[in-house]
Amino acid sequence: MKKIAVIIFLTFILIGSIIGGGYYWYKKQNTPPQTVAYKSIEEVDRDIARLEPLDKAGRISWQNKYLLSVAYLQKGRVADAVKGLEEVTKLKPNFYKTYESLGMAYYRLDEIEKAVSTWETAVKMSPDAAHLNEILARAKQRIEIKRRIETLEQEVKQEQVNWQKKLELAMLYLTMKRAADAKTLLEDVLKIKKDDADVYDSVAQAYAMSGDFEKAIAAEKKALKLKPGDEALKKRLAEMVRLREAIKKGEFHKNQETGGRP
Repeated sequence: MKKIAVIIFLTFILIGSIIGGGYYWYKKQNTPPQTVAYKSIEEVDRDIARLEPLDKAGRISWQNKYLLSVAYLQKGRVADAVKGLEEVTKLKPNFYKTYESLGMAYYRLDEIEKAVSTWETAVKMSPDAAHLNEILARAKQRIEIKRRIETLEQEVKQEQVNWQKKLELAMLYLTMKRAADAKTLLEDVLKIKKDDADVYDSVAQAYAMSGDFEKAIAAEKKALKLKPGDEALKKRLAEMVRLREAIKKGEFHKNQETGGRP
């Protein structure tokens, strides 16, 4: 009887160990990684230095691979971030934050369609991803702008294209931060519309975007001369003058580095 009791006891211990071990393994596999809010680039570098050797050795968990990918994204190693996050989606396909971060990585590579598709997946997976809806709307608008640019670029190659389409394309270039392309078109438009305040205003914005505030101010003054009572033009001119003076004093670049305003 004692023998049977011992066997039964050991069997219960073994079963308990198996169940306990299985629960621990399940918890380890399914516990989401911690949310990281980096306060400095040094913290990012430390995480990369800690996690990269594990990844290269093939001994990294999906949670740590996600964290390493996020650190890569923070560091500006976007291609590495994409590679890691894509791997995490295969290892743990139901963790929505991976898709949120992967969408951002695609966006930074200017792969907007991929970004939209990935963010839409995150939103479908979790109500906690609802904040992405606003970002999605902006990204979809960017896609439409890019498509319109492609159409207009073909049209402006034609000799008889009207100046309105050149102006529209220039404004879309400004939206996409393509200041050099915008300036080329706007200068061409000015040959036809020499008395249009809005065109001079657009020229001023293009020069300001490229950092040439002297030419920006000159163009904005011409716009204001054509529309002397326009308050919006007055404000933009004042802001351009302020930025020019801040650059002369060295305040603009100093504040750009600290995230403040001049």
